Amino acid sequence: MKTKIASWYRLISELLMHPDDRDRKTVKLGVRSLNDAPEKLGGLIRSFVGHPGADSSDEYVETIELSGPCPLYMGSYLFEEPKSCRGAGTSGRNGYMIKLANMYRHFGLDAGKKELPDYLPLMVEFQRLSLDRQASNGVALRRYYLEELVLPGFEPFLKALNKYKSPYALLVEALEIVVRLDIERIADTPAWKPPPEPVSTDGSPEPTGSPVQLRFADTK
Repeated sequence: MKTKIASWYRLISELLMHPDDRDRKTVKLGVRSLNDAPEKLGGLIRSFVGHPGADSSDEYVETIELSGPCPLYMGSYLFEEPKSCRGAGTSGRNGYMIKLANMYRHFGLDAGKKELPDYLPLMVEFQRLSLDRQASNGVALRRYYLEELVLPGFEPFLKALNKYKSPYALLVEALEIVVRLDIERIADTPAWKPPPEPVSTDGSPEPTGSPVQLRFADTK
């Protein structure tokens, strides 16, 4: 099951890229891997691939890029945007991104500074690569990551995509299925529990860490 989950993550990560940036060979091989996928999962991804909007640059730019109404940044669906530049450093989303960046580093992965840690294609790529990494307490950490940092974002993200009738709702719904299958695979392992976070004088997480981009490079 782990190998299948990895192949589905890779396919979805590629399809979340701008249509002009996708590796067509990866997509073609990934669609073939759906022969062994649960019926609903395979149906959702095939429906997306066959949708005219899946290859539309206009659909991508106008809907899910940073300036669109449904950006590919999970933290934007979980936390309100700060009302000032001062608030950005101590916002809930900033603390969320710090947790993600620390998780990536723990698994020996580094992606530079091109993208923010909550960029969804980046998160999916991490989910794939971390399947085979034997980091300290790795299974328990992955379960915490999937249950606490990934799953809560699907409902508001899908609500936004469906509001604009975007075909990317098909892909995000498929991703949620894969994440739940991933969690089910490791359900016998207790999830890691984070220690109490250090807080600033106003009660917000202390800002640390730096942004990362999509393509990981080994650091260990």
